[in-house]
Parts: sequence; structure tokens; C-alpha cells
Amino acid sequence: MRMPDGLDEAPGAYKDIAQVIANERDLVKPLVELAPMAVIKG
Repeated sequence: MRMPDGLDEAPGAYKDIAQVIANERDLVKPLVELAPMAVIKG
């Protein structure tokens, strides 16, 4: 969905990762936390 101000995605499209991990703590064991270094659009 293209927005007039340049946003390509709805603000509510992403969940808070801390809440997701907390909800799934009995299924997963986080080992490391990764962070993006760059974003390429095109």
C-alpha cells in the first residue's frame, strides 16, 4: 500500500519483539539479538 507521505507499510504491521518473545518463552530460547546495519530500498 503506497501512502502519500512515502510510507509503504501500515504503522501497525509490526509487533513489539519483546512482547512476542515473552509470549513464546516456553517455545523459544533467544540466543542473540540482531540489529539491522542498513536498509536498501529500490
